[in-house]
Amino acid sequence: MIKLLIASASIASLSGCVILSPSPIVEAANLLGSAITGVSSMTPATPQNPVVFAHAPIKEVCIEWNGAVALSDFVPSLQGELQRHGVPSRVYDAGTQPGSCPMTLVYSAYIKWDMRTFSNAYTPYLTFASVTLRKDGRVVGSASYKIGSIAQDKWSSTSSKLGPVVDALLISNPVVEANNSAGAPVVFGGS
Repeated sequence: MIKLLIASASIASLSGCVILSPSPIVEAANLLGSAITGVSSMTPATPQNPVVFAHAPIKEVCIEWNGAVALSDFVPSLQGELQRHGVPSRVYDAGTQPGSCPMTLVYSAYIKWDMRTFSNAYTPYLTFASVTLRKDGRVVGSASYKIGSIAQDKWSSTSSKLGPVVDALLISNPVVEANNSAGAPVVFGGS
């Protein structure tokens, strides 16, 4: 009995607000839902409707700048994913394609703004991206990303959203993760 009184006095003296649900089943369901959302936001998205034609490994890509995409990390994320496949890239303004670059990449994307949990500042996040790869003006491949139906990957990084899209487009370029002690790239997957 004394322990119960001490516990009650300790809880009453807490300065924070404690809300307990009358039903432990509701609390368990809330916890399970939060866990599923957390885990699913860490899984990579699958590209939507990829169409890729057989092509030789790509040595370099020129990315056409799209000023309508107002997400500051979109192009750096795209370049990082290309580099992960060992493909260097450079960006050019629309209408000024360099002649020395036969492989080009064009993109479009949509963003939305919302507040993260425990934040009072609005932050943009990627909801849709379409990426098309062309060689000498002919389409070699196209793939897109679309946010999940319950927005489980809403706050995932732009790179993690674009990674599967670039993977689908660069089927002829295996992922190059690191260098071994001899300085040669270590290749994972691919042919």
